[in-house]
Amino acid sequence: MRFYVIKLPRFLSCIIRFFANLFSKDKQKK
Repeated sequence: MRFYVIKLPRFLSCIIRFFANLFSKDKQKK
C-alpha cells in the first residue's frame, strides 16, 4: 500500500504533463 502511495504522484504528474502537452498543441493549431 505504501509503495502504491509513493508511485501515485509520479503517475499523476505524468498525466498532468500529458494533458498540458495536448493543450499546448491544441493552442498552437489555433
